[in-house]
Amino acid sequence: MADIELVQIVKKGRDALAAWREEHPNQLLDLNACYMSHSRIPMVNLRGADMRDGDFMGAMVRRADLSNSYLNDAHFYRADLREANLSRAIAPGANLRGADLRNANLSGANFDRATLSEANLSGADLTNVNLDRANLDRANFTGANLTGASFNGANLSRTNLSSCTLNEADFYEAVLNDVVTDEADFRNCIIGYTVFQNCAMDAAVGLDEVRHDAPSTIGLDTLLRSRGALPQSFILGSGVPIAVSSLQDSVADAPVTTLEVHISCADADVPFARALEANLRAQGVRSWVFAEGFRGNPLVDRRATSGEEEIERWVRHYDRLVVVCTAAGLDSETVRNDITAGHEGQRSSDNWTMFLVDADGVMGAGRNRAARLMAEEYRFFDLTGQSDGSAEYQAALENLITNLREEQPASAAAPPRREVDPRTLQL
Repeated sequence: MADIELVQIVKKGRDALAAWREEHPNQLLDLNACYMSHSRIPMVNLRGADMRDGDFMGAMVRRADLSNSYLNDAHFYRADLREANLSRAIAPGANLRGADLRNANLSGANFDRATLSEANLSGADLTNVNLDRANLDRANFTGANLTGASFNGANLSRTNLSSCTLNEADFYEAVLNDVVTDEADFRNCIIGYTVFQNCAMDAAVGLDEVRHDAPSTIGLDTLLRSRGALPQSFILGSGVPIAVSSLQDSVADAPVTTLEVHISCADADVPFARALEANLRAQGVRSWVFAEGFRGNPLVDRRATSGEEEIERWVRHYDRLVVVCTAAGLDSETVRNDITAGHEGQRSSDNWTMFLVDADGVMGAGRNRAARLMAEEYRFFDLTGQSDGSAEYQAALENLITNLREEQPASAAAPPRREVDPRTLQL
């Protein structure tokens, strides 16, 4: 355990710690399992410190020196590490989910099995970094230098690699799912048993100079989204049959739909949601039912990297969320949480992303207080005629699909203002 007095010295800041180091030049800075959550310690010299299992959640550690430090299983959730020096740090299993690492130096660091999902590493120096088996879901590496980086078995889902330097990076057994690769330089990269799934790679650089150490998987969705621009040497080197390579010309101008629509509903409303899913897919809208019973356990220890998969099962990342509103649905805590999260996401992005559909008349009846309040704030689509396929249902479905496909501001979700007859107003 860390020395409590030493922890207090570190919390006092750079000057206090510098004085301690002068008095104890050969003593290890022992911060093992320390609690420094939300501490403000910019520019402190933590070089070579033992911070294993330390809790730095939300801490401001900007421009600090953490080089050669021991960060095994340390917790830096949403910490501010901008311009920090983490070169040659030993950090296997560390949790840096949502951390701000812009322009930081992570060269030669070991982040094996670490969690860096949602972390911002734009402009960072990650030369020769070890990211083997790391979770890089939605991490932002824009403009980062990843020369010689190792991604063996890493999860790169929705990761942003735009304008990255990836010279000699090793992607052996890595999974790239919906990765942004615009202007990313893949020259001399190593791939083998690598999965390229749902990636638009038409703007990537140097794919014809990749080193293929073993077969890889290139999804049909990647071929479509890359619009026939993948070099033939890249396709054949991945072990994809030559017949598939010849398909590229036919998909060069094919329309590409990447919109993800998830349908939130209570378990009792799954049959309705399944029918809606089928109707949407028939019109080319990619959709999936996300019922309350289809999810993992949300109650995962925030420090546990092993629980990352369960967290991802519970939280879906969608372009559009359709919420099936029924009496049972509005009584479901899970559905209500989806509505709350959708409202917050819609407000922060200023895009209309949450769409309410009335499946049993609850939104228009006026008897359910929650439904009444939502109807005052949101437009809803009346799909109560689904069972008999009425003309009203088909018209409402077409209206829903049209709005799902359009990019609209959050204000478009508001219901139209009712015209008030001035004769009904009383003084």
